Amino acid sequence: MTACDAVLPACEDESTLAWLSERVPAWGVPLLFDLDAYRVTSSKLASRRLFAELDVPRPGDYPGCGLPAVVKPSSGSGSEGVTVVSDEQGLAAARRALERGGHEVVVEEYVEGPSLSLEVLAWKGHAVPLQVTGLEFDAAHDCSRVVAPVAESDLPAADVRDWESAVAPEVCRALEEASLRVAGALRLSGVMDVEVMVSGSEPRLLEIDARLPSQTPTAVYWSSGLNLVEALTRTILDEAPPAVDCTPRRACVYQHVRAGGGMLEVVGEHVMGAAEPLRLAPGFFGADEALTDYVPGRSAWAATLIVAAENVPRARARADDVVTELARHEGLRAVPQGDFPNADERGTR
Repeated sequence: MTACDAVLPACEDESTLAWLSERVPAWGVPLLFDLDAYRVTSSKLASRRLFAELDVPRPGDYPGCGLPAVVKPSSGSGSEGVTVVSDEQGLAAARRALERGGHEVVVEEYVEGPSLSLEVLAWKGHAVPLQVTGLEFDAAHDCSRVVAPVAESDLPAADVRDWESAVAPEVCRALEEASLRVAGALRLSGVMDVEVMVSGSEPRLLEIDARLPSQTPTAVYWSSGLNLVEALTRTILDEAPPAVDCTPRRACVYQHVRAGGGMLEVVGEHVMGAAEPLRLAPGFFGADEALTDYVPGRSAWAATLIVAAENVPRARARADDVVTELARHEGLRAVPQGDFPNADERGTR
């Protein structure tokens, strides 16, 4: 490397991140990362202590919350190691499994409802919120689909997949306010992702991550036109978050599929980490764009499909059409999300 405009870490290895935080300032280019904030947010136990200090809504602590409950490792992102338990035997087994792996264990209330995500940009704790997105999960609790925009309604939809009327009025504002309080307490200089579950009209903070998220920025870009990497760079260079316009211009559905065993499934993002080197494929079987290791005739491959339309129902219909066409072309059976073989063995959400 002979020159670069900025350094944006794309890993979670703390020794690497610490090395970059020490060395990059001497290179005369901005580091788009806040190590101090990351060290707090990379621990779910430390994050929960911060939520308690700020008195922001969050899932209850076990045993006060009762069962069912969520058991998860304090460190790590994504769904790895996450289990929903409904009895003491299951709780003990989940706890033992994590402890055998050397993890600190978080046990908290299981909150059922829409799952939302929000990024904030900040400089020394002075933050601006970006666009709220909706998250959908596979049976293994891994995020399989991101949808933008999310809209509020006086009569929230019974189906949490109906993101045009998914949450009650003021939910998005409450999420923004809680996120800004957390960013201020961390004195964040960079970007942070906040994930919540909505219970009634209350967004309860699940997790925070002071790093560039892997999925939601693309959905935000296709929906509102906001380039989060560009805005993050401006934040660090100008020592202040820029004015941003996150007004939705269109809807976006961003989802992952896996081919294998004669099936094409909508599944969680973990499949992309196990894929072969990915390429960007504009117009992929009717999608606006895809990231994929697809090769015609190969039996196993994966893809992230990005589809935009004038509204969420139309974007979802287009995404379904892409999956149907892919399955037809490759002679695969399309498996709708949630319709998994042996679903009871994968857990529920």
